[in-house]
Amino acid sequence: MVGNESGRRMSKMVDIATAIAGHAAARPNAIALNFDGNRIAWQSFQAEVGDWASAFMAQTSGDKIALSFDNSAELAIAVCAAIRAGKCAQVLDPAWPSGIADKVVSVLGPDLFLDTPPPQHSRPGPTECRPDIHRPFYTGFTSGSTGMPKGFLRSQHSWLESFRGDERQFGYTADDVFVALGSLAHSLFMYAVIRGLYAGAETVFFPQFRPDRALDRIQNSNGTVIYGVPTQYDAIALEGERKERRLAGVRLVLSSGAKLSVPLRARLRRVFPNAEICEFFGTSEQSYVTVARDGIAPEGSVGEAFPGVDLRILDNHGQRAAVGEVGRVFVASELLFAGYEFGKPGSIQSDGDAISVGDVGYLDADGNLFLTGRSDRMIVTSGKNVYPEEVEAVLSAYTGVQNTAVLGVDDRRRGKRLVGVLCLAEDVNLQRRNLMVWCKGKLPQYKIPRSYFLCPDWPRTVSEKTDYPALGALMAAGSLSELL
Repeated sequence: MVGNESGRRMSKMVDIATAIAGHAAARPNAIALNFDGNRIAWQSFQAEVGDWASAFMAQTSGDKIALSFDNSAELAIAVCAAIRAGKCAQVLDPAWPSGIADKVVSVLGPDLFLDTPPPQHSRPGPTECRPDIHRPFYTGFTSGSTGMPKGFLRSQHSWLESFRGDERQFGYTADDVFVALGSLAHSLFMYAVIRGLYAGAETVFFPQFRPDRALDRIQNSNGTVIYGVPTQYDAIALEGERKERRLAGVRLVLSSGAKLSVPLRARLRRVFPNAEICEFFGTSEQSYVTVARDGIAPEGSVGEAFPGVDLRILDNHGQRAAVGEVGRVFVASELLFAGYEFGKPGSIQSDGDAISVGDVGYLDADGNLFLTGRSDRMIVTSGKNVYPEEVEAVLSAYTGVQNTAVLGVDDRRRGKRLVGVLCLAEDVNLQRRNLMVWCKGKLPQYKIPRSYFLCPDWPRTVSEKTDYPALGALMAAGSLSELL
């Protein structure tokens, strides 16, 4: 709960547009955005935001502005302009197939759709607007279990609470340089860019992720805080190893989306020798849930509750689970989303002011969360429940295995049988029996897949997570080669 000190701090929190205006007034010639080396000063950035905001207000009195831009400075300007104009920015992914994009836009019903900057002649002088921080200001999208995106709504208030929490954790200042490794169509990287701007820091992002260029830009801009996902960090580490790069100025490496393996952490420490490597666990609906601080969180956990988050584990009867008892993870906080604008809620459940998106796990005596899986991925084989994530973690720890997925395929005798799908590093030779022996000492027999298949071109969603429906389709089509 918010104490006296936190209450005083909250009184100092201003809305995003006011914070940006303040930084532009205080440091007009300092750099706000650095997009692939194109550096935009605060004064110029604020002027562009004001012009776009005025154009938005002139073109529609409605609240919804759909933006379908490639990763660009214009996209960041457009989102900040929508915020200033009191609109809700619906950030679409331009990489969607036309059929999906058309369906999403049809359901969203935006008052204004833009895939290019608004015309110059439609921009009157800046008009001030006082946005309501409790109304939706952003619609982000994440791929659902069906492969269709889910559109989730965020209020400024939820992000301001997140800003307050990560400031307490990491002490962000205007002297930091934020680096967002991925596309702003992914809410993690949109958050990173807006978070950097809110702090008054130079904020760096790219047209597309390339590990060599990312390392160059981090070094040239004196980057201090990096937001990324494990697949990107794996590529960064590989590039750093090849070129013997050491970036001593980075102080924080922040990862989300999946667990960083122990070997990858070690490799990242060689590239960023002075950085604290931290992991966040969160969801689009719940925002930050836990944070695993470097050297503090026990191995295998996703850390302790993020500041302001009430973490609950409930059993099948809706009662609080005992320490170490597995149950569904519920989260209550001021960081929660404001609902769905596109797509079905799926496995969302409520417990008073807390919600669950289907994650399953347990808390240890110190309040660290250990995830065992998701309820919507649970496989029943021979009458026993298996959470694939547990098996995937064991397979991922085998040398040379880069990506793993465990699927359930129809079986007349078992109902479902477990099948492992792997992506191997280059020049790695692996036999099925090696994996069987590896798993035998770490998992009970019924959790060990008997069959394994190779998928060298690993399918991923826009948020860089494994695309399980796509893997299932490849398996069903017989497109994967079996490991013998």
